[in-house]
Amino acid sequence: MSLESMMETVALDITESTKTLFETMIMMDLKHDTAALIDETQIRTDVIGIVSFTGKYHGVIALFCSKKFALKVASNMLMTELTNFSNEVKDAIGEVTNMIAGNVKTKLIAQCGDMYLSIPIVIAGEGLSITSVNNHPAVAETALSCFSKDPWLMTPFTSNSEKFNIGLLLRESNK
Repeated sequence: MSLESMMETVALDITESTKTLFETMIMMDLKHDTAALIDETQIRTDVIGIVSFTGKYHGVIALFCSKKFALKVASNMLMTELTNFSNEVKDAIGEVTNMIAGNVKTKLIAQCGDMYLSIPIVIAGEGLSITSVNNHPAVAETALSCFSKDPWLMTPFTSNSEKFNIGLLLRESNK
């Protein structure tokens, strides 16, 4: 399977997994747009949940959202109104990212063989940056920045006018 067709398959799996997860476990209705490759040097956001994977293909699945949206997700998951960004909120975003990545992994194992997921990492804050390529440091004034030399396959979602994205970086592993 070519990398391009693999990305199309994963984009569909991400959309299906995310919608199912949000509608059944988080009790939030979602709308989504078509996934698209974005070749931006920065993705600015408040919160990033990241799960990496290895196997025949390797990469990252990431959830990008606002703090407001993260609070809503955590509140719905924990069935209590959270008003402060806390470790509970980070744990909830990590778990959501992990469940999406796990569902995608399960669907891809038949086509790609064994895949291994990392534990989720959640990064949140303002005025922070992540640099992953050529050591290009930059500090965003009000949001987190995530740099990558490869384009992200980004699937945009909306729930009650709050937008968030599920991103994918994907490469074929060395043989």
